[in-house]
Amino acid sequence: MSTAPSGTGAQVAARDSAQGEKTIAVPAAARPVLLVANFAAQIVPLWMMHHLGQGWPVFIMAGILLLIVPAIDHLLGQGGYKFDPKLGETTMRGLLFAQAVFLLLTFAAVVAVAASGRVPLWASIFAVVTVGIINVHIPVVAHDFGHKMDRTNRMISNAVCAIGGLGYFMPQHVMGHHIHVATPEDCASARFGQTSYGFIVKSFIPEVMGGITLEAERLRKRGLPVWSFHNDVIMGYLFTFILAGVLVALLGWIALPFILLHHASVWFSLMLNDYIQHYGLMREMMPNGRREPQSPAHSWSADAPLCNLMVFNVQRHAHHHERPKLSYQDLEALDHGAKCPTGYFGMMVLALNPPWWHHVMDPLLVEHAQGKRERINVDPNSPSSEKRLNKLLERYHAAA
Repeated sequence: MSTAPSGTGAQVAARDSAQGEKTIAVPAAARPVLLVANFAAQIVPLWMMHHLGQGWPVFIMAGILLLIVPAIDHLLGQGGYKFDPKLGETTMRGLLFAQAVFLLLTFAAVVAVAASGRVPLWASIFAVVTVGIINVHIPVVAHDFGHKMDRTNRMISNAVCAIGGLGYFMPQHVMGHHIHVATPEDCASARFGQTSYGFIVKSFIPEVMGGITLEAERLRKRGLPVWSFHNDVIMGYLFTFILAGVLVALLGWIALPFILLHHASVWFSLMLNDYIQHYGLMREMMPNGRREPQSPAHSWSADAPLCNLMVFNVQRHAHHHERPKLSYQDLEALDHGAKCPTGYFGMMVLALNPPWWHHVMDPLLVEHAQGKRERINVDPNSPSSEKRLNKLLERYHAAA
């Protein structure tokens, strides 16, 4: 069935007016084609590694998805792309299911290649880490099902999360992050001055514990036992252990460290994206002591075409926070709010280099906040961050 356009008419009209003649209609077939191409870009190099007994094909996989795709997105630019003109809910769910199957196959394949002993150890480790980083698609797919709160969709979300060992993710994301986003209380919102590595180390345990705690609270409120199959965290990790058990039974115990390394890489990639999506943004405190409502000003969005096609419009993040239950194909590129200088794949590369990240993003953040200190989420216990922010604020106001 076809889907109606999302967002308010004023938002869509304003966006289209702003884009004018630049608007490019992307064929609906582009998304499934890139879905298969993304899978092939991983599975073919893995087959070559196993067949040839050499490590060099891993650089093909890493180069395509971590260098070439971000470069093409950057060259194509952002905005003006219309996706999925005839793509309905049923078709999108089919694509999401297909992506889930591809994610499972690439996970199993990279563990099998690494555990086979046919390739050098360095190549095995590099391949597992690369697939794990690329498999940030796991929470993307689980995310769409998990925001639909019926039991069936949540179980599908749990099963997808199991591929990356992310059983905690959806409870924390839905009941924690979406409530406290862009505030100091949200462990998934990075503060000004934090490096990506510091943020990941600091936020990992609070995110996991947040998912466990929030899921337990949800069940208690409904009068359901915490230690039961009603618990999405338990179900997610039960699926994870079953999947790991099957791989260990087939491949031997040598597979276990590679399974754990894959999951750690998926966690790293997920939190790297958390870092990007709300870096330094803060909802102002109102006179009544509450935070202002969420708006597109509190999410860093992008509209690079390849990334949108490959990860289902997830970089239209501002609209997602505005309407969390909206399906991916209905997300719009809003013409207001915080804008990334390039697509999310490119932003991941940028975030892995903290000096480069701060050189690009810190002035952009101050400009987006219009030089208002209260709109910037900075750690008051970090003198170096405060000092850098004050210098940027002074420079902004001097130039105004």
